[in-house]
Amino acid sequence: MYATIRVLRNIMYAARENGGNLIRLCGSLGIVPADLSNGEKRIEGVRPVIDLWTEVISSTKDPAFGLHLGLKSNPSTFGVLGYLMQSCETFGDAMKEIDRYQKTVSGWITYEFVSGKECELIFSVNPLWWHASPHTARQAIDSAMSGALSYIRILTGQRIYPVSAELTSDKVFSKAVYENVFQCALKLGSDKNRLTFSKALFGMPLVGHDESLYATFAQTLQQQYAGLAQPEKFTDRVRSTIIQDFYGKIPSLEIIAAQMNVSERSFQRKLQQEHETYRSLGMKIKHELALNLLRNTNATVHAISEVLGYTEPSAFHRAFKNWTNTSPVQKKLSLE
Repeated sequence: MYATIRVLRNIMYAARENGGNLIRLCGSLGIVPADLSNGEKRIEGVRPVIDLWTEVISSTKDPAFGLHLGLKSNPSTFGVLGYLMQSCETFGDAMKEIDRYQKTVSGWITYEFVSGKECELIFSVNPLWWHASPHTARQAIDSAMSGALSYIRILTGQRIYPVSAELTSDKVFSKAVYENVFQCALKLGSDKNRLTFSKALFGMPLVGHDESLYATFAQTLQQQYAGLAQPEKFTDRVRSTIIQDFYGKIPSLEIIAAQMNVSERSFQRKLQQEHETYRSLGMKIKHELALNLLRNTNATVHAISEVLGYTEPSAFHRAFKNWTNTSPVQKKLSLE
């Protein structure tokens, strides 16, 4: 997973305006200020984004930084995708473009749009980030959700607020701050991070609609996306499904096959064609997640064993020793 400098520098510049030190902010990503001019440069891995948000929160002393950042966001933060959005005919069309091309910007935050009796905007964070550092992942989600209000205002020329707002978190630092931003009641402990609007929002015309500009930006993005859309191996699809849909816990063969809409026999055959078995792949995924959580969080061994689906920490200890010939605690010390 990665994020582009185009998105990250928006966070950094806003933090600098509120007490942050640009050199320290760049250092958290392992870059120097000169790198900020390359908007397409990618920062790979979860550790840099965690370190950046940690530095941002520490330097600004603002627990609501993500919410405040989003309110100042502009579609241009997304580069060509942002310009494509602004040239669309309706808000619903713009949302479809985000859905289609969001991977050109970042792989950490996912936007989903559902139009039925109401218009739902759903925001998800990659489970690896959420497990590693929920408080920094929460900031990114907050920024995306409040940013949606800013995008709606810029795209439609109108201030439109949701009829309801939901967060997956059980508690936040100040419910009143969120409700002031969203101008509606906030529900905590929901199944999704979601803003619900009137159905009319999807059909609203955009003030910047321009067919010729749309054609130009669409062609540019299609070419850019083609470079990203490399054929994906079946093992990678299984890995992504387990991490994103099952949060790293390894489901039964029957359940994972059904989730991926293939028969159990076909599922096993596809893995065999790539010289893999479901059991060995599951062990590799657990091993990778365990190392990530040990390296990138202060989570206890007991907490990590629960995240990975072990009913007893002793079972996790045995499995980890089989993978690495050392204990989780010893490995944690060697990674520090």
